[in-house]
Amino acid sequence: MPQNRPSSADDPRLLPSQDQYPVWYFFYETLADPAVVGRLLGVDATYKDASVQGGVIKIWGGRYKALVDSPGSVVNGHAFLIQSQDQEEALRCYETDKYEVVRCELNLGSEKVRGLTFRFIGDP
Repeated sequence: MPQNRPSSADDPRLLPSQDQYPVWYFFYETLADPAVVGRLLGVDATYKDASVQGGVIKIWGGRYKALVDSPGSVVNGHAFLIQSQDQEEALRCYETDKYEVVRCELNLGSEKVRGLTFRFIGDP
């Protein structure tokens, strides 16, 4: 999931734009559990099966799963549609400052959409 400098303002890699809602988020590990997201956001979390390319899951701290860059690899997980900035902030607080939010392309079966995910900062 490399982040490249876009060549123009119309570059699709800029989507989703800052503060654009609703926005798809790709979840793996703990946030892939609808009960966790439901508790954090106070909603009935409904997911779609999803995958992203260019990443792999590694372990950090002996027990936490972390998404890191890995060209050519695919990670399977779930997609959830975030409705507001408040929901997004609740997720960012949950994930802590060990992760950064990055743009990605989610494969939702026959559909591809632009969205966001949490990528680990550092070397697990």
